[in-house]
Amino acid sequence: MARHKEFDPEAVLAQAMVLFWEQGYEKTSMQDLVQHMGVHKRSMYDTFGDKRTLFLKALDHYTSRAEHTFRAAVDANADGKAALRALIEGSIEAGTEHGRGCMLVNCATELAPRDEEAAEQVERHFERTRQLLVDLVARDRDRRAAEALGTLLFNAWLGLRVQARAGQSPAQLRRMAEGLYALLD
Repeated sequence: MARHKEFDPEAVLAQAMVLFWEQGYEKTSMQDLVQHMGVHKRSMYDTFGDKRTLFLKALDHYTSRAEHTFRAAVDANADGKAALRALIEGSIEAGTEHGRGCMLVNCATELAPRDEEAAEQVERHFERTRQLLVDLVARDRDRRAAEALGTLLFNAWLGLRVQARAGQSPAQLRRMAEGLYALLD
């Protein structure tokens, strides 16, 4: 007879996501995960698999949340500049609140260079986010101009997310972002 799980897998996955986000993949041990998640090691393995599989599930969880947040910010703002500001402000707040930066950007620089599955996951998210910005810019420009400007904004936005992880203050990041908003004038 199968045992009933004594924990909520979604809640535990969210806890693992936070720990991986704070410490990164390499610095997070299985013991750290067991302690942080409050789940027995055997239950964790049975539910999530090994550390790498758990990390990829946590990254997917983060990606889904981030993309939902990004889409909501764009959909809530008919004005392209206001939508861009909402996206960037949200990233600045989320990235500097606990000094974590962006989990996907962190993964892109830590694990993705040597893990094909992590790299694919990061690339899919980056492409969807870049396309979101291209579509946002295309509201007011032709498609070719929107493609170039949306890609430029995406790369600059990634740079801000790296700067957040590197410890730049929210005020410094907001000053850096002002030039991006002007590109939509």
